[in-house]
Amino acid sequence: MRTKEGIILFWSGLLVALLYSEVVRWLFSAWLYNPYYSHGLLLLLVGPMLIYLKRGEIYHQEPANWHILPLGVGFFLYLLGILWHYPMLLAFSLLLVLAGLALVFLGEGAKPVLFPIFLFATAIPLPFLDSVAIPLQYLSASSVSAMFRFLGMGVSMTGNNVSLAGNTYWIAPACSGLNRLMPLLGLTAIIAYLLHGSPLARIGLLALVIPLALASNIFRLFVTVLIGDWYGIEAALGFFHTVSSLLFFFFALALIFAFTRIFKLRMPVPASV
Repeated sequence: MRTKEGIILFWSGLLVALLYSEVVRWLFSAWLYNPYYSHGLLLLLVGPMLIYLKRGEIYHQEPANWHILPLGVGFFLYLLGILWHYPMLLAFSLLLVLAGLALVFLGEGAKPVLFPIFLFATAIPLPFLDSVAIPLQYLSASSVSAMFRFLGMGVSMTGNNVSLAGNTYWIAPACSGLNRLMPLLGLTAIIAYLLHGSPLARIGLLALVIPLALASNIFRLFVTVLIGDWYGIEAALGFFHTVSSLLFFFFALALIFAFTRIFKLRMPVPASV
């Protein structure tokens, strides 16, 4: 990179840091305290690692005319976010501006940088996600009840409460499965990015994230209630309840890896010397 370009990049980065300092603090607060998006902290490490893995594919090329488009759209979203006091718009604006700067300075050679940037879209808090938790609570409760009825066990359901053998289990918002959805989406996107295969197969893998996340969560709740029936509600809501969320997250991730085989997604073969 020439000295002049380096100076321009430095001042551009400083300007972006000043413009987006508030939204960056907002993102860090969400990553620290919102369980739906805690994987954002992990992406701060994963993003640079992905760029390092693809460092050999990064090169400098004169940008095309359209490469300034993400930068323009990003600053337009920035103005809307400021006018409407909407931090989500500012966060998406930041991603577009960073991608636009990469394209302006590197041209087509910036492609390996773009995916790690847009990966952070899975860690931007969405305001409508909390409202989605309400129907998912009901879906989880009714699905668990249906599974016990299928087994011939006397279960009843009132609202989001599932009652079995005299014990009542409330399917709370945290049990809706949303706290595993966004991290699983981010991890699946990384898997699809690193593996080789058809674009349709990668899209299919990403499309499976929502049903697999919800199904694994429903199965987790079913097992929790079943343990409560066998060993008592204290056992169900004690240690198992604490670790089950992580266990069934890895269960869903294992299913994702299984589908990579079905979709014929493979690790890239190292080039021979």
